[in-house]
Amino acid sequence: MTPLFASIAFYWFGFVKADLLEKLRVREKVERRLLHLSLHDRLTGLPNRMALDKEILDYVSARAKGRLRPAVLLLDLDKFKHVNDTLGHDAGDELLCIFSQRIVSSLGPLARLFRLGGDEFVISIAGSPEEADVERLCRLIHTEVSAPFELKSGKAIIGVSVGISFMEDSDLAMADVMKRADLALYAAKEISGSSHIFHSAPLAEDMLERMRVEQEIAGGLVRGEFFLEYQPIVSASSRELSAFEALVRWKHPVRGVLTPEDFLSIAERSGHIMALGKFVVGRAIEDASRWPQTIGVAVNVTGDEFRDPHFTDHIRTALEIHAFEPSRLTIEITESIFTVDIAIVRKGLAELRDIGVLVAIDDFGVGFSSINHLKEFPVDRLKIDRSFTRDMMSGGRETELVDIILRLGRIFNVRTTIEGIENEDQLELVRALGAGDVQGYLISRPVPANTVIAMVARPGNDDLSGPLRISA
Repeated sequence: MTPLFASIAFYWFGFVKADLLEKLRVREKVERRLLHLSLHDRLTGLPNRMALDKEILDYVSARAKGRLRPAVLLLDLDKFKHVNDTLGHDAGDELLCIFSQRIVSSLGPLARLFRLGGDEFVISIAGSPEEADVERLCRLIHTEVSAPFELKSGKAIIGVSVGISFMEDSDLAMADVMKRADLALYAAKEISGSSHIFHSAPLAEDMLERMRVEQEIAGGLVRGEFFLEYQPIVSASSRELSAFEALVRWKHPVRGVLTPEDFLSIAERSGHIMALGKFVVGRAIEDASRWPQTIGVAVNVTGDEFRDPHFTDHIRTALEIHAFEPSRLTIEITESIFTVDIAIVRKGLAELRDIGVLVAIDDFGVGFSSINHLKEFPVDRLKIDRSFTRDMMSGGRETELVDIILRLGRIFNVRTTIEGIENEDQLELVRALGAGDVQGYLISRPVPANTVIAMVARPGNDDLSGPLRISA
């Protein structure tokens, strides 16, 4: 080999080697970048579900070498969907980033924040943290989240629910510990406002039972297991029948016929109340369309139904399909509905009144700001809670309260109904106090839909123990 050729070969091989090394460096950089992306959330930059899975496996391995008991906190943002719906998804993304920054700044050296997706986050705490340490961290998280989130498109106020579980010796993967944290989170979300719950065996048993009922409610709606009964509402003075209150029942395949006390709260927490509420309104209007035109129907609705932007449209459509006069329909709301965004409540009530539907406040007198509600919101009727009826025969404070509520009804020009009338003495007392309508077992227990037709067709008389009169 000539010196010139050797020199050329040396430099050529050097160039190839340098080129190969550069390509290897670029490839390693790309691989590191891809690995980072695979383990981190693109929006917040936090470690993601895959990173959490890896960390849990590391905990499992480390625990085998020592008595470690790491903690896992599952976080879910309250009212996040409302932010997306009202301010837009860009605002929701901005809120998630700010939330992440706040929480990360609150964590100690042994804790890490992960984003699983949506508004679900996880905090892992390495080592063997004490329950009191986790409790303090949760209170700090609640404090951080309680401050308003100043977003580009407006201000948002949210909460956070936290389910907590410690790793157990039997845990082999992320799914094991997350299942327990999820059950605890389910319980935490039942508490109003920001809250946190530690997993325990009794809690898990209770939550699993409720989840089973949720699934049964969903199946019952599909299979048509829910139906309505109707309880008459009559004039206190003339005994004329003016309306029926629709009451939902569930013909459970195993437990028999269930009343709302057995399933309504679970339906509300699970979100099934929306479908159930639409069924009740639609079926009540359909049934009442077969009654005499002098007879109305009252239907209870919840705060969650008011949050539905299509709530009023559904009622309007049902009225049109069955050619039902809107003034024959009364929507009953309890004072708990005013815990919903006041603007949403005001809008919903105004839309109902525009259609011509009547609005009643049910269980009136139980809430702490009843008079303010009468002043601020348009209502047509007040229904006095049955607890007053039960106790007013003693002649004490309850009788005075009923008298005050009836006077308020006259001042605000709204008709009053007293629930829970079970004997003649109660009826005579509320008559003397000036009640408008009455409802209770003395008049009639709730009856099936097919019984209502026969009931309203009977000729009237003056004896409440006999046939009921129909208003003219």
